Amino acid sequence: MRPRSLRTRLALWHAALLAITLLGLAALTLWLLKGILSSTADSALLDYADTTARSIASMVLQNRVNARTERPKFLNKELEEWGRQIQVVDAQTGEIVERSDGLQSHALPRDLTARVNALKGKTTFATRLDLGEYPVRVVTVPVQIGEEIPYLVQAAASLEGLEDALGRASGILLVLTPSVFFISLLGGRLLVGRSLGTVDEITRTAMSINPSSLAQRIVPPGSDDEIARLASAFNEMIGRLDQSFRQIQQFSADASHELKTPLTSIRGQAEVALLAELTPDEYRKTLKSIVDDTERMSAIVENLLLLAKADAGHTQIRKKPVDLAAMALQAFEQTEQAAHRKGVALEIGEIAEASALGDALWLNQITTNLLNNAVKYTPAGGRVCLSVTATDQEALVSVADSGAGIAAKHLPHIFDRFYRVDSGRSRDAGGVGLGLNIAQWAADAHGGRIAVESELGKGTTFTLHLPLA
Repeated sequence: MRPRSLRTRLALWHAALLAITLLGLAALTLWLLKGILSSTADSALLDYADTTARSIASMVLQNRVNARTERPKFLNKELEEWGRQIQVVDAQTGEIVERSDGLQSHALPRDLTARVNALKGKTTFATRLDLGEYPVRVVTVPVQIGEEIPYLVQAAASLEGLEDALGRASGILLVLTPSVFFISLLGGRLLVGRSLGTVDEITRTAMSINPSSLAQRIVPPGSDDEIARLASAFNEMIGRLDQSFRQIQQFSADASHELKTPLTSIRGQAEVALLAELTPDEYRKTLKSIVDDTERMSAIVENLLLLAKADAGHTQIRKKPVDLAAMALQAFEQTEQAAHRKGVALEIGEIAEASALGDALWLNQITTNLLNNAVKYTPAGGRVCLSVTATDQEALVSVADSGAGIAAKHLPHIFDRFYRVDSGRSRDAGGVGLGLNIAQWAADAHGGRIAVESELGKGTTFTLHLPLA
């Protein structure tokens, strides 16, 4: 069964990796130690055999110079070393010529391969397991006199010391490896517990936060590490949720207020019409007012549905190249009649050829919203100018009016839902406070933005920035 606790899983993974690492390190240490000791032993044994071979070659040459027929005695106490045995073999017949005292009862094997290699001038090493309790290392060295190889020297040394050294090293590692393992495992568990203790604290704090306590924040640890960044990320997320909840609450309150006003007006007018005897003209006036309020409610509901779909990501933007000049002229024609009724001069400024990648219906909606907004809040006798220009990187659709302007303190909020500027932009103008918010959302969906410049008493200019197709 897989453990559910992250602390337990980390401890098990740490233990497994640590065990594999320590076992591998111990095995590598033994392998390297064995290689070093074997190399040292072979080097010393080869040096001993080679010294003996050179001594024998010198004896043979001296015997030939003195024209002696008897073979000299090759081995003496000077050539014998404690712990090493040596024997001299005839290279042609393979017969043992001489051997040290330790080999009187048990001669070294005369391997055919070693003899063949020696006749070629090569040195041969071999490990024998049948010469005693411990393995024996044997080296065969040729005795060279010019091109002639009359004898072979075989030197042998027991590997008892090497085996003993490796045994002691294995015992030390057998004690140290588990000790280091358990100490490291305990330390790792303590470190993991300490680190995850902060995570537990973050979890408990996060679980205690609910919609009514979104102002609460997680206290990050003092260190600047991953846990601290996790706590900061949680705090930023909670901040965004807090802001979203506040916006939803404000949105609900504003929507209720906006719908309550026309409903109250409709009910009041209907009750007056039922209780009083009115003339036909007064009835028509009352019904017209009810229709206007109903249209206002319908516009609010439609905009709310549009924004709800946009927030849920259900609104599709089908992008393709759009002729902004033609789109702007179409929006101009759709707004021209409303401007004429209001007594506002709707004008066309510079119209440059520009193409943007976007949805023609939505781009028309943005421009129409900006034009309607400018016409609504421009007094009779004023002017609204529509223009399309382009730079090297983007297209600009501008709507400038000669209205009352917007105070600087209101500019950061004019795109908020149901936000109205008190001066000159009241509910009596007919707006519902959603047009600019919808326009801003659509601009963002097209990869663009809406900039606003305004000065009290001189008017306002909204500019839609769109990337060129």
